[in-house]
Amino acid sequence: MYLSSIKAENFRGFESTHVTLNKGLNLLVGENDAGKTSLIDAVRLVLDTNSAEWVRIKYSDFRTGSTKLKISLKFCGLSALDGGAFAEYLTFEQDESGDVQTVLHITLTASINEILTNNSQGIRTEIRAGSDDEGPLLDRDTRLYLSTTYLKPLRDAQNELSAGRMSRLSQLLGSKSSIGGNEQDIERLITLIIQANQSIKADTSISTAQGSIERLLKQITFKDSPFAPVIDMLGSKNVADMSTAEKNSAFKAIVERLTLGLNDTGLSHGLGYSNLLFMAAELMLLAQAGEGFPLLLIEEPEAHLHPQLQMKFIQYLVEEQAGLQCILSTHSPNLASKVSLENIILMNKGQSFPLRRGATLLDGDDYPFLEKFLDVSKANMFFAKSVLLVEGDGENILLPTIAKLLGRPLEDYGVSIVNVGNLAYKRYAKIYRKKEVDDQPFPMKVACVTDLDIWPDKAEKKPGSDIGFKVRILPDPEAKKKGNLSRWVSYYDDKQDELAARKANKCEQDGENVKTFVSEEWTFEYCLAKSGLAKELYHSVKGSEVGFEDLSDDPEEKAIQIYGMIEKMSSGKTTATYKLTEILNDAYQRDSIGLKNKLPLYIVSAIEYVTEPIIEEQAAQEPKVEGAE
Repeated sequence: MYLSSIKAENFRGFESTHVTLNKGLNLLVGENDAGKTSLIDAVRLVLDTNSAEWVRIKYSDFRTGSTKLKISLKFCGLSALDGGAFAEYLTFEQDESGDVQTVLHITLTASINEILTNNSQGIRTEIRAGSDDEGPLLDRDTRLYLSTTYLKPLRDAQNELSAGRMSRLSQLLGSKSSIGGNEQDIERLITLIIQANQSIKADTSISTAQGSIERLLKQITFKDSPFAPVIDMLGSKNVADMSTAEKNSAFKAIVERLTLGLNDTGLSHGLGYSNLLFMAAELMLLAQAGEGFPLLLIEEPEAHLHPQLQMKFIQYLVEEQAGLQCILSTHSPNLASKVSLENIILMNKGQSFPLRRGATLLDGDDYPFLEKFLDVSKANMFFAKSVLLVEGDGENILLPTIAKLLGRPLEDYGVSIVNVGNLAYKRYAKIYRKKEVDDQPFPMKVACVTDLDIWPDKAEKKPGSDIGFKVRILPDPEAKKKGNLSRWVSYYDDKQDELAARKANKCEQDGENVKTFVSEEWTFEYCLAKSGLAKELYHSVKGSEVGFEDLSDDPEEKAIQIYGMIEKMSSGKTTATYKLTEILNDAYQRDSIGLKNKLPLYIVSAIEYVTEPIIEEQAAQEPKVEGAE
C-alpha cells in the first residue's frame, strides 16, 4: 500500500492543491514558503506519527479568511493484509485502464465554530473514510496502523538519542516491533539488572553506607519503627515475582537510562554524524515494523550533512529502501541532482508539479539525457522563483551583470540562470510544461535565451574582402541535420516560409509560463556589437580601445569584424567576457537607461520577463551597484 495522492483545500498556503506521489521516493523541491513543509504536515495531521509529539489542527492552519479546511489522502496498491485492516473503510474505483481497484480514502475536515456560551471559538475536527467525505469515522487503532515515521527539520539528534524519560531512543527500543515486543528479551534484561543490583548491594562500600544510614535512621525514629533502608536500582523482587505492569515499568526504566552514541572511545563527533545515526535508528525501526503502513517523512535530510554524506544517504534510500515510500523536503541542489527526475516534485506558491513520466512534456529519451547533465549547478533551477536558460558562457557570465546594471539584479528576484551549454534548452524547458494543460499553469516563469544563428552575407570569406571569415557550405537536401553554416541571410530571400518555420522551431516549447527569446540576428555577441556596445566588446578583446577607430564605419561590418576577433580567441573568450563585465560596470553604474538603449531588445525583454518591466523614470533614479557613489 502506498499514498498515491494528497488534496488540500484552505490549508495554510494551499487554496486548492492536488499532489500525486510516487510509490517510492518523492523529493519535494522549491524555494522557501513554496508549500513543502505544509504538504508533509498535511500527511502528519491526518495519519499522526510514531513519535511522542502531539499533532493537532491550529488556527494558523486555516488559510486567511477561511473557517473550514480539508485534507484528503488516497491510498492505492492495497495488499490482502491491508484490505483486512480497512475492510469497512474501502472504496472500489476504476483506474485509468478501466479495471476496478480497491482504494482507501481518508479525509480530515476541520472548522472554526463559535461557542455560544462565551462567544469564543473552537476547532472541530473529524477524520472519515470514503471518497465522499461522509464515510465512517476512522477509529484510533486504524490511525495507529497508518501512523508514519517523521523526522523534523533542525532536529536535535544528540538529545533525541540521549537517555531520559520518553527519549526517542527509549521509544525505539520499547516499540512492539523492537525489544518491547519480545517478553523473553524484557525478562532477560531485567534479570541482568537485578543481578547487577545484587552485586552492587554486596559490595563492601555500599553495605557500609547502607549500615550508616540504618543507624542514623534508628536514632531519629521510634524503636519499633518497621522501616529499614534498602539500596536498589529497580526494586527488590525477582523477575518471577513481578507482575506484568512491574516488568513493563522496570523495562521502561532500563531503556530510559540508555544513550545511543557513535562509539565508546570518548571522542566527540559533530552534528552531521549524530544526525545520520538518528536517521539510521529511525530507518531500523521502520524496517522492523513489518505490518503497518511504511511511510517515511523527512524534512531537510541535508541538515548538518556535507554534500558527500547527502549523496550517500539519498543513494541508500533509492537503492536499499526500494519498498519504502519516502516524502522528503529539501533545499539541497546536491540531492536534487542525485535523484531521478521522476522522483522530483516541484513546489511553488502552494502548487505542485511532479516531474514523473506522463506529467510533463518530457519524452522518454529526455530523462536519461537530463539526468546525465543535470549537475548541482543546474539543479539550482528547482529552487528559484524564475529561471533563465542560456546556451553559452557569454550569456551566463554577462546577463547577471547586465540585469544588475538595469536595476533588476537576478538575485533580488530569485532568478536562477542555467547554462545548458548547447541547444538543449528545449529539453530543460519541457520540464516546466504540463502534459495536460489546464487553467492553472505552474507559477515559475522560464525564459529561454537562444541565438537565431543566421549569418550575415558579409561574414562570408571572399577574395578581396578583409571582413568576412566564414566559409559558406551549401545545404545538403539529403542531410538529416542542416548545419548552421548553410544558413545565410540571402538564403532566405525567397524562403520566407522556411525562415518563419525556423523561428517557430526555436520557440516550439513556448506555452504556459515558458517563453523563448531569440536574438534578432546572428549571435549574442554579434547583437551586442551591432546594437551599440561595439567599443566595449572591442576593448574586452584587445585590452584597450586602441585601433577601434580603424574598424569599418558600417555597423554591420564593424560587428562582423569584432565577432571575428572573438571567434579566433578560442580559450580566451571567457577571459574577454569577464573583462567586458568590468567595462560595463565602470561605464554604466549610473546610466541604466543608456545601457538599455544599447542592448539588443531580446536581452532586455528576457530580463524583464523573469524580473519586472523596466520603467525608465524609475530606473534612472535607482543605484545600479551596491556601494556605488
